[in-house]
Amino acid sequence: MSKKGQLTKADYLPYREFVGFLDKLRGDKQYKWEIYATVTFATALRGGDARLFKWYDILNKDKIIVSERKTEKTRKIPLSPETQKRIKEIYILAGEPDVAEYICPNSFGGPMTIQHINRTLKTFRDKYGLSIDAFSTHTFRKTFGRYVYESMGRSAEALTLLNSIFKHTSIEITKTYIGLRDDEMDKMFAGLFASKVCFN
Repeated sequence: MSKKGQLTKADYLPYREFVGFLDKLRGDKQYKWEIYATVTFATALRGGDARLFKWYDILNKDKIIVSERKTEKTRKIPLSPETQKRIKEIYILAGEPDVAEYICPNSFGGPMTIQHINRTLKTFRDKYGLSIDAFSTHTFRKTFGRYVYESMGRSAEALTLLNSIFKHTSIEITKTYIGLRDDEMDKMFAGLFASKVCFN
């Protein structure tokens, strides 16, 4: 678990690739991983919080209430109709498990550890050829952030909203968290020698 104020080392997935990843999981009948990725993305929660969900926490709910372990703050998170529909589909495909079960259980029925989740995500990255280096539990939260930023036209309002959702202490931290700083630096270096300006 990262310390308070420390940014995690994880990359985001472009939204289309994220949806493709969910499709591959469904095709391989990896339903507990599909529900974990879906819920972590749709709630923008940290992986450590999302892994503790039981089916009754999310099934047929239009909102969920979560006490975040890292911040010790309570959040009320709405679930869109499409998210609710996807959760119901996965629940049925998974064989309608007991609603008191964890959505992503270990072999003993308890919640999986973050370490196990991260190891498994790396195997999926390699198996599916995902274009991501650091694939971890934080990837889905960062993917959410990038999706919101892009869908709101890369606006300052989007950054302000994400800053509030993520509870970051500054907009600069939010920009770094969703990979904007890296993108800006990449563009700067890519543009070297492209200019016709001559310096005398």
